[in-house]
Formats: sequence, structure tokens, C-alpha cells
Amino acid sequence: MTDAEQRNRVVLLGAGGVGKSSILKRFLFNTFTEEYKETVEDLYCREYDLHGTSIKVDFLDTAGNFAFPAMRKLSMSTAHGFILVYSITSQASFDELKKLWEQIKEERTNFQEIPIAIVGNKVDMENDRQIEKFDTLNWIYSEGFCGGFVEVSAKEDESISDIFRILLDQSRGGVHRHFEPIANRRVSTNSLDETETEKAEEWDSDAKKFNRSRSLIRRGSKPRMKRSPRHHGKNDCVIS
Repeated sequence: MTDAEQRNRVVLLGAGGVGKSSILKRFLFNTFTEEYKETVEDLYCREYDLHGTSIKVDFLDTAGNFAFPAMRKLSMSTAHGFILVYSITSQASFDELKKLWEQIKEERTNFQEIPIAIVGNKVDMENDRQIEKFDTLNWIYSEGFCGGFVEVSAKEDESISDIFRILLDQSRGGVHRHFEPIANRRVSTNSLDETETEKAEEWDSDAKKFNRSRSLIRRGSKPRMKRSPRHHGKNDCVIS
């Protein structure tokens, strides 16, 4: 297979209702809806041009209920990168993420070489938080995890682009060449204000400083504010 024909697959995994679809649609289309509809499996294909070379990237949004183990196993075995999502408001979703990580380790002997981002979604529901950053970091360190971690809000478009910067930073050589257009497209498609530009520069600096470290941790630069209580059980996951 030539470079021009090569496809690169980024797979989103996580329990139902954690916001996988919302994260992906926020990144690809800059859209969000409160409506929740269960995902079976959605594939979004994008083509990027890099110095005259066509790079094809498939974003695979998987089912959260894991009713199709064969499909899940296939997605794990063919992925070039993973985005593992949990909700900071759900202990069960964090436990499910741990199980997914174990399955990836069983399926892929080279799991430490694959770009992976651990994502805690729904920081806009801070008052309902069940999983502290410290809990996630403790687990990451105990696992010797070589990927990255970030907390985001698909609803408020907070730190979404950082997920893909994490994947980009982990990529090396040819893989880096294939992932680079993904992060660049997000930056160029949406105009950045001064704060967002500073965040991007800060992340680039941190990435160089901690290159090849055991864990790349992205902390949001926005001050955390208390929000009024929200209704429990409301999910932000949607599909097309």
C-alpha cells in the first residue's frame, strides 16, 4: 500500500452516554446537541492534503453498550490511535474505561507504542463530579501508561482540540506525518482568540519539555467555576 492509499483509523471507546459522539462532532463540525441517541457504530472519513500527499483518516465512533463484542475487538485490532472517554460524573464509566484499557493490552502487543488519549468529559458538570483528576492520574501512573490525559467539555467546547494535540504529540516519524493534519485542521477551521492561542503555545512548549515522558498531562488554563446544579441523568452523546 502506498502512502497515498494508506488509511489511518482513530477509534473512540467508552461507556454509553459519556459523550464520545459529542466530542467527535464538536471537533469535526463544531456542533453540539443535548439530545441523546445510542450509537451503534459511526464512521467519519476525512481526507487531508499534506505537502501534496493525500492522507485519509477514519474516525470510528463505537457503541457504548458493547453489545457487539466482535465489532469492538475488530476496532481495537485495526486502530492507529485510541480516544478512551469517561464522564467525570460517573464512577461506572471510569471503571468501564479501565476494562477497555485491559482489553486493548490483550489485543495489541504494541499498545505502548499506539497514540492514546484518556479523556474525562463533562467538566461543565463540575458540581456532579465523582472522579477527581487525582483518581485518574493515580491510575495512569499505576499502569505505566504512556499516553496522555485531559479533561474536556464537549458542550462548552473546552479543551476538545487538546485531545487531538495529545495524539499528535505521541506520534513519531511516519505516524506523526499522518496525524499532523488532524490537529492543524481544527486550529485553522476555528478562529482562536488570544487565550486559546496562548493555550496552544503552552501545550506545544509542554510537549517539547516532557517529550517521551511516561504521561503527558494537559491541565485546562480556564479557571474552574461553580455551576448551578443540573438534572442528573442528562447525557450529551448524539449520533448522526
